[in-house]
Amino acid sequence: MPDLSRTLQQRHRRRFGGKLWVILVFLLGIYFGWSSYVIGISNIQAIGGVYLDPPSNKNEAIALSRPLTSVKPSGSSTLFPKRIIAIFGTESSGSTFLATTLGIATGAFPANGTYVTLPPDRHGNPGRTIVERVVAKRAMSPDRSIEIQHLSLPWGMWFSPKGNCNPEYAKHTEVVEALVPEECFRFEHEASWPSRLNVTAPELCREEAHISVWNVWGKKSLSGQAAKSSEGRGTSWSCGSKCGLGLNAGYALYPRRFFVNISSHVEWYLSRGVDITAIVSVRDRSISHRGKMRVHCKNETVALNEESKARDIMREALKIYGNNGKYGNKGRAMLVSYEGLMSLKDEYLFEVYNSLGIDSIYSPEFHDGNEKYVSKNN
Repeated sequence: MPDLSRTLQQRHRRRFGGKLWVILVFLLGIYFGWSSYVIGISNIQAIGGVYLDPPSNKNEAIALSRPLTSVKPSGSSTLFPKRIIAIFGTESSGSTFLATTLGIATGAFPANGTYVTLPPDRHGNPGRTIVERVVAKRAMSPDRSIEIQHLSLPWGMWFSPKGNCNPEYAKHTEVVEALVPEECFRFEHEASWPSRLNVTAPELCREEAHISVWNVWGKKSLSGQAAKSSEGRGTSWSCGSKCGLGLNAGYALYPRRFFVNISSHVEWYLSRGVDITAIVSVRDRSISHRGKMRVHCKNETVALNEESKARDIMREALKIYGNNGKYGNKGRAMLVSYEGLMSLKDEYLFEVYNSLGIDSIYSPEFHDGNEKYVSKNN
């Protein structure tokens, strides 16, 4: 006759063992689910862009602002294109439509968009590959003859769109001197990540772009003719933003969200021999504000302060580099009206092409994004 107590103990062990496996599988499921969530959040933060509702039309489509990744030059002996056209505007000013149109017209951006692989997150997990259908930040022609830059004022994100409107974060939104070549760009909050530290800055960042704390310190130690004669441009070198040190040497370090000073951005590239034109994209102020509040920031005070600062930056650029500028290099900054583009279409657009020296007959689809903001009773 079998031992009853031993039989019961064996059954108990089998039951307990089965329950233990169920618990273990459940805990693993929670762990991997949470890891996926964390990885997802890290990738979203790395994109540095905005969360958007589906765009109402093509012109309103704004891609997630991808990071300016730390990559090695693709066999090129130079970081710089021969020509840069930099489009600036307040958020929701129509600058995305203009930048994408100019990107396609110049051959810097494919008409059907392009694939972009985001860099690894802080844990080393590989970044996602996304389809970029508009010029979110940069587009370079294959022969590096021209680059289209698209910079909203401000650019970037404080952790999430809601963070952009947090007054405690917003007061730290800095104005930087210039946006450096993509290979030399790094976010300051990522500067300690192993996945970033493993990628050193190309030597061209120091040798050609002169992004080095030693250039800045050396400039300060020179005086008079010695400073002026140092490589012919000794007084003009700067890192564009905060100079990286140690394993970040050669990189310019940027905050999560920032304004770019248009005037100093133009000067930064001119001093390095690049032919650059800044375009100031303008749109009806009330409509642009409503668009910003709808997509980028829902805090009225923060939004108005940011728009005011952006307009000050744009006014200064036109004063210095516009057609009536008081200093040299007149015509380096020009105005383009979103309403003008939507009203006159090709006639206006081709005048813009002509002013920029662009030989193209490319014509985009014109869908007036203002219409949804205008009441039928007005």
